[in-house]
Amino acid sequence: MNDAAAAGADDFVRVARCATPTEAHLLKGVLESAGLAPVVADAHVVQANAWMTQAVGGVRVMVPARQRETALEAIAAYEAGAYALSDEPAAAPRFSEQPWRLFSPDRAVVLSLALTPAFGAAVQIANAHRMGDRAHPVGLWAWFVVLLAASVAGVALIHAISPGPTVVFRASWGLLFITALWYFAYGKDQSSRLLGTFGPHYRKRSLAPAALLTGLGQLAIGWILSELA
Repeated sequence: MNDAAAAGADDFVRVARCATPTEAHLLKGVLESAGLAPVVADAHVVQANAWMTQAVGGVRVMVPARQRETALEAIAAYEAGAYALSDEPAAAPRFSEQPWRLFSPDRAVVLSLALTPAFGAAVQIANAHRMGDRAHPVGLWAWFVVLLAASVAGVALIHAISPGPTVVFRASWGLLFITALWYFAYGKDQSSRLLGTFGPHYRKRSLAPAALLTGLGQLAIGWILSELA
């Protein structure tokens, strides 16, 4: 008479023998995932006295007698590879992929100290256009208009006090507070989104050509204003 025939419905019967406690607990987890109630027997004996493994018949995995058939089916499925993990890990969201290069908003802010606050706002508009960002255009353009107006007013004031070819650069330094206000109130949001999406090493476009052209334009404006003074 086998174990199943001799046992009552609530008695435990052996469904597997394992050579090590690790294998037994792994199999126990497989059976639990199938909704069964397995237990592991003799694991401590084998773990403390490995030389007695053969004598005690290995580590037993047992289930209630009424679950025996289901347990054997689950074990057969496990041995057939039904519970095997894929060799390839699940693909993580590919947020790091970036199809276009972008200007660094933070570097643009630093350059704005010499190139007027409007420079940083213009760089953010260029980034938004390149990214196809349709969620923030109103705010970007509104800030650009405000900063451009502040820049024009600052240049006019400094020109009235002390004209010269560098008047726009000097006005930019005088607008430092306006630049900082814009950045902390609105400008840093784009930088935070870029870092959150692509990380700190996202693909950057060089600001050098834009900064050079802007600087030359400011010198030209300063020279024209000084000639007209």
